[in-house]
Amino acid sequence: MKKSGKIYVFTIILWIFASMILITSLVLLILKLSWGENLINSIFIAIMLTFNTAILAILWLGSIKDFMYSFSFIFLKKKINKEHQNVINHKVEKNKKPKFLLLYCTCNDFNKEALFTSMKQDYENYETIILDDSSDSKYIAEINEFKNKYKDKVKLIRRKDKKGFKAGNLNNFLNSYEDYDYFIVLDSDEIIPKNYIKEVIKYFDYYPKCGAVQAKHECKKGSNFFQNIMGMGVKSNGSIVQVMKNFYGANALIGHGMTISKECYKKVGGFPLVVAEDISMAVEIKNKGFEIIYAPNILCYEEFPINYPSLKKRQCKWVQGNLEYMKKYDKDINNSKMSWFEKFDIKLSHYSLPIVPILSVLLLISMIILGFLGYKVIDYSIGVYILMIIFLCSPLIPDIFTYQSSKNIFLLIPYFLINIATYASLSPMMIITVIKGLFKKKARFIVTPKEEEKFKFLEAIKYSYDSLIFGSIIAIFTIISCNSILPSLLIVISCLISPLLILSSNILLKKNNNKQKLKRT
Repeated sequence: MKKSGKIYVFTIILWIFASMILITSLVLLILKLSWGENLINSIFIAIMLTFNTAILAILWLGSIKDFMYSFSFIFLKKKINKEHQNVINHKVEKNKKPKFLLLYCTCNDFNKEALFTSMKQDYENYETIILDDSSDSKYIAEINEFKNKYKDKVKLIRRKDKKGFKAGNLNNFLNSYEDYDYFIVLDSDEIIPKNYIKEVIKYFDYYPKCGAVQAKHECKKGSNFFQNIMGMGVKSNGSIVQVMKNFYGANALIGHGMTISKECYKKVGGFPLVVAEDISMAVEIKNKGFEIIYAPNILCYEEFPINYPSLKKRQCKWVQGNLEYMKKYDKDINNSKMSWFEKFDIKLSHYSLPIVPILSVLLLISMIILGFLGYKVIDYSIGVYILMIIFLCSPLIPDIFTYQSSKNIFLLIPYFLINIATYASLSPMMIITVIKGLFKKKARFIVTPKEEEKFKFLEAIKYSYDSLIFGSIIAIFTIISCNSILPSLLIVISCLISPLLILSSNILLKKNNNKQKLKRT
């Protein structure tokens, strides 16, 4: 698949232009300082303003990329759809029946309905293997029961040595099993369509260098308000951002709903034994000369974390994994065979998770310091807020395009507000996780809880105490230094309402009908 760096060329040009505006504003602010009256104080203020401008410029880069992806999609949609249609219409030779494996990875988490639905493939030559790393007797018993019920259709593999997380689980089986041509990785909540294999074959047959195919994902309707509204972003990401990466960026693997060829797996040497095995595997695949292709016509379903504490655990795992990925793969990315814009896209996409919360808090701290230095932070913070709102709004652009003709368009405002509040309130957890990672605390694989839970108010306080403490401290320092809460209003409100975000999962919705719909298809 031929890729182009045009989107990133325009992104960089626009970013340079935006940065020049920021620098011009910085110069004007510095010139207005009272250099004659208090030279030392003015020097410190100038340093902090420069520091703030640098942070805002870095944050803007991601926002401009999001904007360019979505804006360009409007004009490139027909061209992109034509390329995908060529693959969809591609005819694979009838006698070509390679063997596929459905590898269902689980660790103290089992969804028998999801697995049973995914097993219903309209293709003959495939096997289903459960790779179970569970230690909880409850899940072990459920998996055993499922295996006994479908013993002719399912194999069950367990290992004694559970090193290497999910990657080790996959390698343990694949390194000792040769009877396959391709394997599909399924997570515990993964539901793939019945025509998955028939459609994915076309990509490997159409693109000679294809080593892996990543299918599109949407979230099933959530069982509660929090899960349902937060899951909306998965659809828009898969409908626009990942589609654009197919032609103008670096394709990623998301760890499930992905298919890898045996040839590719063997040449890579297996999954890297890290927490973020999916994004790490993507680098290895590219370095071996294979391509990763995104398949927007193959729609799979997953579940968004069922509540705030579950999302918090997942984000903690992702931050650990991405930080580990940054440390281990930065040189490999720089020296890889990928084009410059693919390398740039990888770093901009995967490095932002641990970096953005750190930069945001540093921006907040510098505002407090400016207040203690006697600078008029209120006037200055209004301009910063405008820039931050633009930054926060940029990820919403794909959602607008995705839901513009849907009844869910009316949910975009609450989705946007809850989304910002949720991830902003997770900042203290992410900062602590990054600090631990920098001090070489080993990353660990955290299983995201899937079970429904109703929270009492005191439990909500318990699960959000770090956000409450962080928000309160920031509020106190802001008021003391700036005589106003305005400079830290966004982060303070987000942190202080985190118990309400937890309690929002107590609002149950109508029974999910997705499973029934998928069974009929």
